[in-house]
Amino acid sequence: MYFFMKKSLTCLSYYFLIILGLYTCSDNNNDVNSQQNAPTSYLINSEKIAEVTADDIKQRYRVASAIVSTDVSVYKITYRTQFPENNTIQASGLLLIPTNKKEKLTLLSFQHSTILNQDEAPSAYKAVGNMEAYVGGTVSASLAKGYIVVMPDYVGYGASSNIRHPYEHKSSLAQACLDMLKAAKEFAAGNAIKTRKEIRLLGYSEGAYATMALHQRIEEQASDQFTVERSYPGAGSYDMVGTAQWVVSQTRDLPPGATAFYLWSLLTYNELYGINMPLTAMLQPAAAAEVNKAIASGNLMAAQISNKPSEIFSSNFSESIKDSTNAPFMDALRQNNVYDWKPNAPVTLFHGQMDDIVPVLNSQKALATMQSLNAPVRFISLGEVNHAGGANKYMEAIIPMLLQ
Repeated sequence: MYFFMKKSLTCLSYYFLIILGLYTCSDNNNDVNSQQNAPTSYLINSEKIAEVTADDIKQRYRVASAIVSTDVSVYKITYRTQFPENNTIQASGLLLIPTNKKEKLTLLSFQHSTILNQDEAPSAYKAVGNMEAYVGGTVSASLAKGYIVVMPDYVGYGASSNIRHPYEHKSSLAQACLDMLKAAKEFAAGNAIKTRKEIRLLGYSEGAYATMALHQRIEEQASDQFTVERSYPGAGSYDMVGTAQWVVSQTRDLPPGATAFYLWSLLTYNELYGINMPLTAMLQPAAAAEVNKAIASGNLMAAQISNKPSEIFSSNFSESIKDSTNAPFMDALRQNNVYDWKPNAPVTLFHGQMDDIVPVLNSQKALATMQSLNAPVRFISLGEVNHAGGANKYMEAIIPMLLQ
C-alpha cells in the first residue's frame, strides 16, 4: 500500500475561473447539528459554516446577478461510504441550500474537477482555490428553480484525507458520490426539507468522469431512491483506454503537470488492481528514479519529469498500451471506462475542441457509442478552447440549462 496511504498531493489544479469579483461571505457561529432526532444510515453530522446573502452571491458572479434569487445556507457534512469495497470509512462534502424554499427541491450533484490539496476540497469552502464551490455551487443553489447543491469531496479529501485520492477510479467515485446523495437526502428529511426523487448531475474534468460514473451507478443500482433527470458532463476522460493510448503516443510537450496526472491514474490502477508493475518497467530510468523520489516524499506532483510522454514512458510499456497487449493494464483501463453503457436520462456532453489535457476524442467516443445504443445523448462544443479555458465556457453554458 505504498501509494494510497500517503497524504494528499499539492500542485496546479484546473477549476472554474469564472469569478469577476471576490467578496467574503458572512460566517455564522458554527452551528453543529448531529442529526440525533432523525434516524440515519449515511449522515454522521452536519456543520453550518456560512450564510451567504443574495447580494454577496451577485458580487461573486456578476454576470449571473439577474438570476440570483435567494440567500444560501452552507453546510459541511460527514457521512459513511466505502473504500475499498465493503470497508466503511468517513467521507465529507458540502451542501448548499436555498433559504427561501422548503418543498420540491431538486438535488443537484456537482462533482468537482481535479484538485490536489485539501483547501480546494468543496467542504473547505474558501474564496481562493475553491471556485467551483465558492462560486459555481453557491450560484446554482441561489437559482429560483430550487436546487440543493450536493458537492462530495471524494475519497482522499476532507474527512478521508488520510487516504490518497484514487484518481479517476470509477467505482470509488461513484460510491462516494452516491452515498453523499443519500446523506443529503437524510439531512433534508431531518430538517423538514422536501426533495424530489428526480435529480440532476454535473461536473467538469474529473468531475465529468465522476458524473458519468455516478449516473450509471444510480440507474443500475439506486433507481428506487433517485431518478436522474438530466446529466451534464464536461470534458471528462470517459474512454480510459483511448486516452491512455493517446497519451503514450504524444511526442510533443503537454501542459505542465499533465504527465503527472496521467501517471497518477496509472499508479492508482497499478495498485488497486494488483498489477504491481515496477516503475522501472513502466517508465524510462531517469523518470522512474524521479517519480520514486517524489512518491517517497509524499508528493507525486513534485517529480521533475518531462512534459513529453515519449520521454517519460518506456518504449516497451508505450507499445504494450498502443497495441493493447498489456493485458493487466488494459483490463483495468476497460473497467474504468464510463462511456460504454446506455443511459435512460438525457446526457449533454460538453468539450473544448482544443482540449490539451483531456482530448475531445473522449466526448466523440461517448457520443457515438451512446447514439449507437439509442440513448438520449447530445454534444455541445465549447469552441476552440483548451482544457482550462473550457471550464469557463462550461459554466456559461450550464447556468441557463439549470433554469429550465
